[in-house]
Amino acid sequence: MNVAVDNEKNVDIDDYFFLAGRVWNSKTEEYSAIDDSATSQKYFNNYPDAEQSFQDSNVFPELKGKDIKFDLIHVRYGVNRFLLSRIVF
Repeated sequence: MNVAVDNEKNVDIDDYFFLAGRVWNSKTEEYSAIDDSATSQKYFNNYPDAEQSFQDSNVFPELKGKDIKFDLIHVRYGVNRFLLSRIVF
């Protein structure tokens, strides 16, 4: 079962996961900015659902047909920890 939380308000603010997706541009050097307007995000309360969405290259339909960089991030007590990262061509 793949359960994304529709918005950030429905997750435990001390312990959650989110998937960030953005169009990949090989000339861009800074990809750690996950809170900009060009980044699509989905929030999860648990790792299995977040990891399953990370493996699904169609999780962000608005990015379909483009080269996409995915980052799976665990936020615990306000600290971001990058867990997984990949680029889908």
